[in-house]
Amino acid sequence: MARIITITSGKGGVGKTSISLNLSLALAAEGFKVCLFDADLGLANVNILTGLYPQGDLESVISGRAGLTDILIRDYQGIDIIPGSSGVEKLAELTRDETGTLISAFLDMEAYDFFIFDTSAGISSQVLSFCMASHEIILVVTTEPTSLTDAYSMLKVLSKHGYECPVKVIVNQVMAGKAAQKAYARLKQTVTRFLPVKIEPLGIVASDKNVRASVISQTPFFILFPDTAASKCMAAIADKLIRHHGKAGDIPLELFWDNCLRFLENHRPRKIEKTGDAKAAKPDPDVREKLSQMEEKLSLLIKEVGEIRKLLETRALIPCPEPEEIILDFESWLAAKKG
Repeated sequence: MARIITITSGKGGVGKTSISLNLSLALAAEGFKVCLFDADLGLANVNILTGLYPQGDLESVISGRAGLTDILIRDYQGIDIIPGSSGVEKLAELTRDETGTLISAFLDMEAYDFFIFDTSAGISSQVLSFCMASHEIILVVTTEPTSLTDAYSMLKVLSKHGYECPVKVIVNQVMAGKAAQKAYARLKQTVTRFLPVKIEPLGIVASDKNVRASVISQTPFFILFPDTAASKCMAAIADKLIRHHGKAGDIPLELFWDNCLRFLENHRPRKIEKTGDAKAAKPDPDVREKLSQMEEKLSLLIKEVGEIRKLLETRALIPCPEPEEIILDFESWLAAKKG
């Protein structure tokens, strides 16, 4: 059984895919067998960060034209990669036969210690299905107020669907340790106040000029610059995950996919049947009443979001002229704070 971790974010541009890739490499460097699933529909960022452009993707597996072993990118710097691409979008429309084909394909895969899912940003049904099927979620944020607000929105949706496991948080692109501490504290305070879901700090990743250089060279920074600050942060995060290895509850991949596809099926949008009857287009009183209730709830939600945004933006961060020393993990500064 694999330890399945879904890495997600409330908004794009926070470095989620970079963390997914480099964390996978950091875990592999410690001797673990790791598979990275590129479930980011938008830009196929794993391709951009590695210079790999696979011929097949998950859609080929779903249609039966190829097996997982045919599309699997083997041993890229010590990890295996499954390209998702358009196949991820198709997950919401699978027939029962296609569902069986997909689950069977994963039954034939070799064993991994870690299976990392890099999702798209936002709260689409595909993203939520991966999150809800996982026992472990890593939520990537930055110190920007918009990132914290979108992260809260993601956590609120997970709560709504009954997600119960603690969500781990990584603060990325950190200029100073205090900035990360304040950002996480604001998010923690807001979540504790409004939501039943729990969050816990996993680590930070320092803002590092070598990260941009690695993107240009299409080589992960953990490989290209192993001694740079960002790489040391990734090693610290990987070490923390390893120390808790076996405690999160590994699950079989086929069970994960069964839960994932079941969620998608239960939350599939209902199709509205077309009719030529003009009277059928008129909403009945019950529908009008429900629309009125929805408008009222939406008004309350907008008000709540406004209050949350004000809370998150309170005491906006002032850029420090001299970046402070980066503390590589949350536990250190939490201990220092308590002391």
